[in-house]
Amino acid sequence: MEKHPVKRDFVSAGESVSLSEYYRKRKRFFAVFLICAAMLVAGFAVSYAWGEGGSAWKDRDGAPPETGSEENGTTEPAPSDRTEDTGALSESALSTESEGEAVPDDPTAGTPILSMTLSSPHGETYINNESIQAYDYRALLEADVSCEIGEAPLVLILHTHTSEGYAKEGSALIEGILGEVTYTKDPAQSVLSVGEVLCHTLKENGISAIHCRTVHDAEGLKGAYATAAESVRFFLSHYPSIMYVIDLHRDAILTSEGEYVRAVTYANGEALAQVMAVVGSDGNGTKHERWKESLALAEQLCRSLNADVPTLCRPTVLRNASYNQELSPYSLLLEIGTGGNSVEEAKRSAVLVGKALATLIRGR
Repeated sequence: MEKHPVKRDFVSAGESVSLSEYYRKRKRFFAVFLICAAMLVAGFAVSYAWGEGGSAWKDRDGAPPETGSEENGTTEPAPSDRTEDTGALSESALSTESEGEAVPDDPTAGTPILSMTLSSPHGETYINNESIQAYDYRALLEADVSCEIGEAPLVLILHTHTSEGYAKEGSALIEGILGEVTYTKDPAQSVLSVGEVLCHTLKENGISAIHCRTVHDAEGLKGAYATAAESVRFFLSHYPSIMYVIDLHRDAILTSEGEYVRAVTYANGEALAQVMAVVGSDGNGTKHERWKESLALAEQLCRSLNADVPTLCRPTVLRNASYNQELSPYSLLLEIGTGGNSVEEAKRSAVLVGKALATLIRGR
């Protein structure tokens, strides 16, 4: 038995089978192929002629043109990985995700500090969504993020990157290698002192809180989140009343010109370090079913802070990584200032964060 080339059924050897339809289809296919090939060749010819030898996509110097804004006769790179309208690198390339500090070309020459107010040009409803997730913004604002108040601890404050430090008051330059001098073992100059103010403020406003002072990055930034997770589990097992976990950091931002950004705003004549919430999700596969609750807490906290001090909060960032936030009902990574802010500026902001957070926990 032989296989029919068209009908694909079987015929006996020597049986007469008409293949005319088969060959007609092959001729039509070949004709279509020739037409498509001719059109493709013509397209390349036109493109080559129009592009002056195929180089029209280049600029006059023969380099690919940059997209972005032109100002003072210069062309800036496209801001796909930069904070809107500031020229500063976005937080996504910095310490909370890369577990490292960006450094200038010459790290020993000193880094100038540039004071900036990093506010969103997109309005108060803008969330910097770097995740694969979707959300209902109205539902975030309407969500009840309060809980019943008692004497048992409700809030845990800790620091995954405990050694993150701040600049000295009035500094115009950071001298030395950023990855070294912007970290410190002195708790008075690190995020530990800011966490202490936040904890004290919550207690003053009727919310029982615990401040974990464990140095989770004692062995370096790598692995600090795993070490911090052990602390979170420890406190949750001993104090099941804890509903809110705040992982307090400070940010690290370099402009494209190599300046270290001091994220600052002002109220009543005082400088305040700007605050940014980073919310994790289950976008990386981690089981984290309550990320929307944490996002709701972040947005309500941001709206409350900006209502009292406009531009105090930078836009919330939503990420695929979970940052240990799956371990508790409500959890936020809070960046209070940057390494360019002074610790006093960060402490002033921590007081405002504590008051606003206490109000949300008590309920409207």
